Amino acid sequence: MEDDVKKSNREEILENRQAILKDLILRLHAGDDYEQIKKEFKEHFATVSALEISMMERRLIEQGIAVEEIQRLCSIHADLFAEAVTYGQAPSPDSEKPGHPIRVLKEENVAIEATLDRIARLLESYLAEPDPDLKTGLLKQLEILWGFDKHYARKEYAIFPIMERYGMTAPPKVMWGVDDEIRGQYKKLKRLLEEGQLDALKVTFETLQQEMKEMFIKEEDILLPMVSDSLTEDDWLKISAESDEIGYCIVQPESKWQPERAAFETEEGMASIPEGNIAFGTGFLTVKELEKMLNRLPLELTFIDADGIVKYYNDGPDEKIFMRTKSALGRQVENCHPPKSVALMRQLVSELKSGKKDQETMWYEENGKFIVVNYCALRDENGIYMGVLEYVQEAQSIRELTGAKRQLSE
Repeated sequence: MEDDVKKSNREEILENRQAILKDLILRLHAGDDYEQIKKEFKEHFATVSALEISMMERRLIEQGIAVEEIQRLCSIHADLFAEAVTYGQAPSPDSEKPGHPIRVLKEENVAIEATLDRIARLLESYLAEPDPDLKTGLLKQLEILWGFDKHYARKEYAIFPIMERYGMTAPPKVMWGVDDEIRGQYKKLKRLLEEGQLDALKVTFETLQQEMKEMFIKEEDILLPMVSDSLTEDDWLKISAESDEIGYCIVQPESKWQPERAAFETEEGMASIPEGNIAFGTGFLTVKELEKMLNRLPLELTFIDADGIVKYYNDGPDEKIFMRTKSALGRQVENCHPPKSVALMRQLVSELKSGKKDQETMWYEENGKFIVVNYCALRDENGIYMGVLEYVQEAQSIRELTGAKRQLSE
C-alpha cells in the first residue's frame, strides 16, 4: 500500500511538472517574452530529464501543435533546456570507447565544426577577392561538409526507429525536420556559390553555420542523454551495424566497437519471428507477402541457378517484354532462347560464373519502348557462385522524366 502511495505521489509530481513545462512552452510558441519564460523555468526546474522533454513534445503534438511549429522554435527550446537537462543515469563507459555510435557522433561534430571554420575563413577571403582558386577550394570544402548528410541519416534511419519503439516519437519527428532544413540551407549555399551569386553568400553561410552548431547542442545535450537512458547494449550493436551500412562523416571510427559479449542475435530474439514467416537478415515475410512483393515490382525477374537451370520467374508487369511460361522451369537457360541468342547467353553465363564479370547491362529501343536488361551474378557469403538474376524493365517513362516531383498526384 505504501508503495502505491509513493508511486501515486511520484506520478502527481511528474504530471505537475509536465503541466508547468507545457504551459511555458505554449507561451513561448505564442510569442511571450523569452527572458520572462526563462526566469520562470529556472524557478520551477533546477533540472529537467530528457524523458520529460520527450513526453512534453509528444503531448504538444497530440494536442494539435504542428511538428513544424515545434521545429521552428527548436533552437530556443534547446537553449532553454541546455543547462538544466540531466541524464536519468550515468552514461555507459562503453559509450566512450572507440567506435561506439555515441562517441562517433561526437567526433563527427568536432570534424563538422572544423570544416565550417575552414569554409568561413575561405569565404571571407573569397568575398574580398573572388579568385577562381578560392572558389575551387570552397567547393571542395563544401563537398567534405556534405558528409553531414550521412551523420544525420544515421540518426534518422538507425537511432530514430529504436526511439520510436520505446515510445519517444516526438523528438525524432522534430529533429528530422530540422535536419532537412539544414540540408536545404546547404544546397542553397552551394547553388549560390556555383552560380556566382555573391551578395547572398555570407548571410546564407552564417545561417547554415549557426543551425549546424545548434544541432551539436541538440544532439549532445538532449538527444544522446535521452537515448542513453533507454537504449540497451543490443540496441547500440544494431545501430553500430546499420551505421556501417549508411557510412560516416568526414572522419572514420578509430576501430570497430564490440562489447565483451557474443553477437546480439540470440535464439530468444529469433523466436519473436511469427510462425509461418521466412526469416531474412533484414526482417521476415510470409510466402504470400514475398510473392506479392516480387510480382508487384515493375520488373520481369528470372533466376537461373548455378547449373544453368531456370528455377524461378515472377509474374510481373501485365504487358510482358519477354514471354515466360511455366514450361521453362527446370530447363537449361540456353534452351529457353532462340538459336541466334544461344552463343551470347553461353558467354554471358560463363563470364558471370567465372567471376570475370559481376554484372552486365544491355538496352535497346523497340516498338516505342526503351528496354533495359540486367544480368547479375549471385554469390554466397563465401563468394561461391549461386546463379544469375535477370531483371528486365521497360524504362521509356523513366527516361522521359524531367524536372522534379515531390508532391502527391491529385
